[in-house]
Amino acid sequence: MNNEGIAGLKGTHIYAKYSEQVNPKNQKNPFIEALPDRVELSEFINALYSEPPRDLKYNNLCVEDRLEFVQQIRPDFWLPLPAHYDKYRNLYTMIKIGYQSRNPIHVMYNRQFAVGWDEIFKAGIDENGSNLAGNVQTAQSLVEIAINGYGKTQMYERILTKLFPQVIHHSKYQGRAITQTQLVWLKVECPYNKSVGTFCKSFYAEVDRLLGTNFYEKHAEKPGTIDKLVIRLIKTVAQINLGVLVIDEIQKIQKAYSGGEEDMIDFITQLVNTLGVPVILIGSFKALYLFKDSLANTRKCLPNGYAENISGYMLEDSWEWNHFIEDLWDLQYTKTYTEITPEIKKIMHFYSMGIPDIAVKLFIHIQSRTIVNGGDERIRVSYIREVAERSLNLVQPIFNRIRSGDPSAYKELDDIKPDWVPLNGYIKEASHRVSVHGSLAEDHSRVLQEKRKEEILNKLTEFALQLVQSSTEAEVLANKVYNASSGMGDITLMFGQIARLVVDSAEYPEMTSSKNKKSTEELPKMKKVKRVKPALAADDIRCVVQLGHSRGLTTEEVLEEKGYIRGMDELLDLISL
Repeated sequence: MNNEGIAGLKGTHIYAKYSEQVNPKNQKNPFIEALPDRVELSEFINALYSEPPRDLKYNNLCVEDRLEFVQQIRPDFWLPLPAHYDKYRNLYTMIKIGYQSRNPIHVMYNRQFAVGWDEIFKAGIDENGSNLAGNVQTAQSLVEIAINGYGKTQMYERILTKLFPQVIHHSKYQGRAITQTQLVWLKVECPYNKSVGTFCKSFYAEVDRLLGTNFYEKHAEKPGTIDKLVIRLIKTVAQINLGVLVIDEIQKIQKAYSGGEEDMIDFITQLVNTLGVPVILIGSFKALYLFKDSLANTRKCLPNGYAENISGYMLEDSWEWNHFIEDLWDLQYTKTYTEITPEIKKIMHFYSMGIPDIAVKLFIHIQSRTIVNGGDERIRVSYIREVAERSLNLVQPIFNRIRSGDPSAYKELDDIKPDWVPLNGYIKEASHRVSVHGSLAEDHSRVLQEKRKEEILNKLTEFALQLVQSSTEAEVLANKVYNASSGMGDITLMFGQIARLVVDSAEYPEMTSSKNKKSTEELPKMKKVKRVKPALAADDIRCVVQLGHSRGLTTEEVLEEKGYIRGMDELLDLISL
């Protein structure tokens, strides 16, 4: 939706165009008749679906350009699901029903202004739900609780911005002048300090931004009790004919602030009961206690339309997960397209727990790592494990508790964030690999190798432990071989060098002890070890190497012949695990 010649204001503004309503309750109400028609499922999907630019030619671009396309996946990819359409239908109905008790051509609408909203607020509602002016509000309220990363906020933002205008300007209805501004929806984030006063300031600022009014200047800085703050805001809401108020991040209201949650929930209840404005509260699982305690006590005051939606993660065998991961997986900018397999689906679900935001970020990082690694650029399961175990190790214990049925684990996801590698790091790494030359390239390679130093040393030590009996000696050998090439050597050759040192030490203990005395002393925190020459079994690698030497083979040739040295492709997979 675009502004219809209305310049200078934020949000989507349109001039009212009225359509006939089938439901008698909605007929002859300008606020309802000016709303857009409800869209069918196919229109809903077309309106909300989005993906980053796709063209086969992009897969042949340079590394940096393709990494930029990969990073475009997160802001651009959004897949409508059947549950989203259900929420749209509920939202659409909520807005219409909320306007049923607020018809600008009815006498009751104007009577409430004549009585005064402050008096209506003080009087409350009677046992029949009528306010002081005799109006029975029809507003419904909704609480939307979902696991962190589910996309609840983005879902409502997309539905509201794509399928509803934000402001409708009325001038004449059926030959009758009605100069009214209808703010169809407004989204305000719950303040960090949990105060109603701060919320009201945010509300006024957002209304002024959309309508060009000066409510903030008139009301925001005035002191007063909670009741006075509410009365001022109710008067403002009545003037702008608000269709639905969306309050996001409701979990920011915490018990640590004495009375904070009661004040805010009471405030929201007054908006619904006194003025008849539908309210949608969006929050994470941390907000559940609010509606178990505070809201439960006031539920008798809420309309029958009050509802709670609680969403978890997508199940591994669900249609939603398979549809989601298959659509996401198609967004590949690698040189070689990797078909999705049941194994890939399973491991992606395991590490992401079926949470959309984590699955998307994981896929972005996996693809970025694949492109930077070069070669055929096939996405390997080992890459998925490498990225996930690097970035998601903090959340995996929580996922395991969720899988075991521990409901308290959901709340902890708010406090623990995945340790994602900065995405621009992939671009920087790729850029350096392409552009640096000569000694700069060597220095750059050394910097990258330093990141893997601990991993390489661990692998060298593990290999050495197969040849020697002492863990200390294994560490000495690993450090010696690593330092000999400053960590720049091929790891396969490093394995061969360790084997050669062990064989040489076994054959010429006197020479090797004196020759290596100085180098071992230079290694920090390493003690000199007196070697005890063991008896060699026939399948002992030292015996195998000695026999190979007697046949005129080099150490590397012997190890390769016996299968101790792996092929490069196999080794790359091993390193990436």
